[in-house]
Amino acid sequence: MNNDPIPDEVREFLTECIDTVAQLEALLLLRKSPDQDWNVSELAHRLYVKEAEAIKILSGLVSCELAITDGTSFRYHARDAEHQILITEVATTYARSLVPVTKLIHEKASGIRKFAAAFKIRKDK
Repeated sequence: MNNDPIPDEVREFLTECIDTVAQLEALLLLRKSPDQDWNVSELAHRLYVKEAEAIKILSGLVSCELAITDGTSFRYHARDAEHQILITEVATTYARSLVPVTKLIHEKASGIRKFAAAFKIRKDK
């Protein structure tokens, strides 16, 4: 029996498309108001991040086909019905299992940093 509170498809999605908890929060915020256009400064203010971070977050959502942009504003837009269902499952899982989901996202970020650090060129002292 699998006691993992994160379903496999949600785990796979989070691993592939979500780099930070702020990015997940942005996705869920956009999803909550799918007809609302968000500019970078509005989203940055709502997520308590700097505008540069908000740009990265929103660009990532566009890259994963979870948001669209007209160049100045962003809006939730899952690429198909299957992804809409998946994002609903992500939202449900996050609400039900906040700590395991955030832990998964933080572990992913930590692993990426460790991997990148392994390739840094270090000067001999």
